[in-house]
Order: sequence, then structure tokens, then C-alpha cells
Amino acid sequence: MATVAVNMDGNPSATLTVDRRHILTLSGVSLTALAGCTSDDDDDPPADENDDDPEPDDPNGDEEDQETVDESDEEDEDEEEDLGSPSFETSVRHPDEVEVNKVHDMTITVENTGDTAGEFEEILEVSDGTTDDFDNVETITLEIEAGESEDIVYTDLEFSNAGTIQFQLGDQDWEYDVTITEPDIQSFSGTGQSVEQGITIDGGLVVVDATHDGESNFQVSLEDDSEFGDSFINVIGEFDGAQADLIDEGEYLLDVNADGSWEIDIRQPRSGDGDELAVSLSGTGPDVAGPVLFEGTGVATGEHDGESNFQVRIFPMTGSFGESLFNEIGEFEGETTYSFDGVGWVDVNADGSWEIELE
Repeated sequence: MATVAVNMDGNPSATLTVDRRHILTLSGVSLTALAGCTSDDDDDPPADENDDDPEPDDPNGDEEDQETVDESDEEDEDEEEDLGSPSFETSVRHPDEVEVNKVHDMTITVENTGDTAGEFEEILEVSDGTTDDFDNVETITLEIEAGESEDIVYTDLEFSNAGTIQFQLGDQDWEYDVTITEPDIQSFSGTGQSVEQGITIDGGLVVVDATHDGESNFQVSLEDDSEFGDSFINVIGEFDGAQADLIDEGEYLLDVNADGSWEIDIRQPRSGDGDELAVSLSGTGPDVAGPVLFEGTGVATGEHDGESNFQVRIFPMTGSFGESLFNEIGEFEGETTYSFDGVGWVDVNADGSWEIELE
């Protein structure tokens, strides 16, 4: 059993677990070993004791011996030709389409359709389909008898980004799509304090869009069996904005503390692509912007003219952690570096107008 990890900058990543096993197939091929006969000295007939005179040399003897050798060589060559050679055919079993982060299997079958055993050796390569570049997964080397086949089963295979995944193995190539389905928006409304049940979270990025027209506390959180809930909004007075966080898969309660009327939409954004850098973002108050396609280490510039928190984070579509850009109070103007790969959303918590440049 061997594990091979494939990681490409900005491309899908995959973990492949290789489980190789032999599968014998029906075969009508049989090999016949040709054996030659030899004689020992003890079995030779006794020499004639009265035969003192040597046999006269046969002038044609050497020529006949040479002809015998030549005929023997030709027979050996014919025997080698009759043995044939190995010939390999490959086939692949894979899904036509899978969801992002969906664990699935892929099986490569190599069959020796030739007349003799032989070695199959080819490099398995993978690409996300956005470029012509392929990355090596591993070199597949198999010893296969004539008429037999061997399966290479890749289990626990998954891709974290959407796209068309392409594979190559020698002159064989195949592909399938990795897709994303965004869960339906879950909408609620009410007045004052309320608890809504049956909130389904698939796991990953969750965005709460909310409005509130009261004068006192407006607090919104998702609660489960854990000790602490996931708080999204905690303000006083009117509110119109959005906040994001990464939430584990499960069933939740929506806990709303308010003194006025409110409306809430719970979104779980999913995308396989985003705006390319450089990106300029601006707004007033809390908001979530994206998707943005990040490419590793970059520079973020921020401005804020409010009096309270100015917090900016990048969240991935799935995962447990985001990347913090700014965590300031009051007016601010500055820049910082960040490190983030792939598609992400920018979560801004602010009480004034703000501008963000991402490069």
C-alpha cells in the first residue's frame, strides 16, 4: 500500500491511496516448453576392439556438420519467434462527474494480451485542465503473465477545486468533471427574540445576511451541541450587512436576539473560480465580498474611517481556518502581506466606510 499526494499551485489537490492486486482472467494461451535430448557416455555402444584402423575422413563431413549447426540455429530462432511477445491494453473505470471534496475511487486495469509474460511501465500524470502542464503522480511498473490482468485501485481520491481533471498513462488519456453545487439559501424573518430550528450546514463557509430596524441588541448565532455557539452578528441598533465564518457540518439552531423586526438569509457560497488579482473592494459597514482567486503570497492595502472595529479576513470555501489581514480599531490606513491559495471570500467587519486593495 502506498500513498501519493498531488499538490499543484492554484490547482486541485488530491490524495491517492494505491491498492494493487492481481486479477486473473480467462486465457486460451498455453506455453509449451521445448526440450532437447542428450545422451550420457555410459549409454554409448561399446567400441569394436578389433577395429584398429581409424575410419577414413569423410571429405563432406565438415560441410554436413556446418549444415546441421545452421539448421539448429534456424530452429532456435523459429522457436523464439513462436514464443511471441507481451502486449498491453489499459482501461479505466472512473465517475463521469464528482462533487468537490467528494471521496471516490478510480481503477486502472492493465491486461497482457500478448503471448508471453512481460513488464508494463508507464508514468501516470494528472492536470486540472486549465493548462497543458501535467504533474507526475507515480510510475506504474507491473510484471504480468500472458493472458492475465492487474488492477490498480486509487481509493480516497478527492479534489478540492472544481474543474475538468485530466489523466494520462502512456498513450491512454481520460478526464472527468469536478463540480460544485451551492446549497439552497435558508431564509427567516421575525420580530424580537426567536429561535429557528432545522438549519442544515454542509460544512465550510457560511454567510449570514441580515437586517434589523430595532434600537437595542441585535445578536445572531448558530447553535449546536458544542459548548460555544458560532456568533455572526453582535451590534446595537439598526443593522444591514453580512458576516462570514467557517462552520462544521451538522444541524443547527438559529438564535436571534432582537428588539425590532429582522430578516436573515443563511448562504453557503460555493464556486470553482473567482476574480483574478488585482482586486479593489469598497463598502460601508459589515460585508462579505468574493469570490476572489488568490495565488499565494500577496499584499493587501486597507483604509477605514470608522470609530470601532476594522477586521478583515479571507475565508476558503471549505476548511477550518481563514487568513487574517487587518484587526484594528478606529481610523486606519496601512498594508500587510498575506498567504492564501485558491478561491476565497473577503469578510469585512467595520462601522465606517472602507477600501481594500488586493494584489
